[in-house]
This record gives sequence, C-alpha cells and structure tokens, in this order.
Amino acid sequence: MFRTAGWWLFLAACGSSAAPAAPVAAPARAPIALTYLGVAGWQLEAAGKIVISDPYLSRPASADAPLVPDAAAIAAHTPAHADLVLVGHSHHDHLLDAPSVALRTGAPLLGSVSTIRVGRASGLDDDHLLAVTGGEDLTFAGFSVRAIPSLHSRVGDRWLGGDIAADPKLPMPAAQYREGGTLAYLIRIAGREVLVLDTANFVERELAGLRPEIAIVAPGLREKIHDYTCRLLHALGDPPVVIATHFDDWHGAPVDAPPSADLAAFGDEVHACAPRTRFVIPHHFERMTF
Repeated sequence: MFRTAGWWLFLAACGSSAAPAAPVAAPARAPIALTYLGVAGWQLEAAGKIVISDPYLSRPASADAPLVPDAAAIAAHTPAHADLVLVGHSHHDHLLDAPSVALRTGAPLLGSVSTIRVGRASGLDDDHLLAVTGGEDLTFAGFSVRAIPSLHSRVGDRWLGGDIAADPKLPMPAAQYREGGTLAYLIRIAGREVLVLDTANFVERELAGLRPEIAIVAPGLREKIHDYTCRLLHALGDPPVVIATHFDDWHGAPVDAPPSADLAAFGDEVHACAPRTRFVIPHHFERMTF
C-alpha cells in the first residue's frame, strides 16, 4: 500500500509542477482579397501572403494535342511571388499551368501524388513539392491549410479515378491528365477561413464542423449528386458567402457572359437553402475584397 500511495503522490507532484500550456492566440482579423483566374482558378491574398489554387490560364483551344503551358498568359496573370500553389485534382484544367506558376513565383506546389509527379516532370525540385492524401493540416508562415478528402463530380468513368504515370512524359494530351484523387482545401489566413471546393461533389462527414466564412463552390453537374446544394451549405453551417467557381468554358479566351440558366439556378438554390448567405458570381481577373 505504501509503495502504491507513494507512486500516486509522485505522479500528483509531477502533474502539479507542469506548466499549463499557453493558449494559442488567434491571428488578427484582416481583409482578404480573392481574384478569379477563370475555370477553377483563384488567387487569395491576405496579411502579405498569396495562395493560388488551380491556376489554368493557358486555356488551349483544343485538348486533343499535347498541352503546353502558355508562358505569356501565365506571366500576364501571375504575381512575381506567391507562398503556395494548391491543386484540387489532376485534370488538365486544374493542373496544366500549376507547375509553371509555382516555378515563376517560387511557391511550393501542394496536391495529390499525381499532381506531384507532373510537378517534378515540369522541373520543380522536391523541396517545392508537397504531396497530400487528405487529412493533413499544414502550417505555413502566416497561414495554414487543411487538405480534405473529397470526390470528383460525376462526369463519366473515363474522368473518375485513375492516376498519372509514375514518370509522365510532358507535354501530354488532356486524356492523360487523370484525376488521381480529389481534395478540397480549408485555408486559414488573417483570422479568416476560406473553403475551396473545385468540383461538384464532396464527402459530407469530412466537412462536419467546418465553418468557413467564404466557400468557393463548383456547381457543375450537381444534379447528379443528391441534394447537393442544401446538404453542402448545411454541412458548412450556411456560410456567409458562397462564390461560384468552375462554371465557364475552359477552352479559348475567358468571357464574362451573362449567367447561364444552370448557374442562375444554383444561385436560386443557395438563396432557398440558406437565405442569409450572399451568393457571388465572380468576373475574370476582378479583385474582390471581403
């Protein structure tokens, strides 16, 4: 008994001498600027940091021939420096330009193994390649990113699943840019949270508890997903702002056309499901501050 009592006294003494963990101070809230790059591409700026997601600026007229990034288009719409480039999945309209943008800006490229393979084949060194599978929560200087397991929209079996060859030969046609797994991203920066969902599907349980202030959401082919809009918004706690993405034609020059019937219907669904949510249809290369 004495030995047992002595052991518990020793443990209590150790516990009482341990210093309590210091609370982590919340970052100061600051404005955040979002610029739509077309297709599913975005540039996010806040507190002196720049995060770019799914940049696709080349917009080739045809996806049949081997695809080559358009250096002039990338130079025209890419900052001199960025802190991170994210890719949600490895189809050509998300990945084609991402390695070139990372090389130009000095930013690391973060995405699936498929994305990393194309990044390496494009000339990025391993110090600038960050592979994730979903579930990772990564801290960078001044911001953090949570990689969220997700799903691609239902666009046909040839676009679902599949991986890019372990040693891709660039340039390659669009059909060889396989999905390679889909990710959503929660970006925390300047006291704000932004969710990027670059294709119209999701894993509801992976979004549980997230409360982003801004949700960037793809609406295309959502009719193939049960109750897509309401389930998504309610899973996120009905975010204050929803911004549409990946609604324009990914071939040829970007055009700010009037909203299609499908995009307008998505806006109506957002308002019906979450009346207090502000729905935004962005214009190409227009900087929006929130």
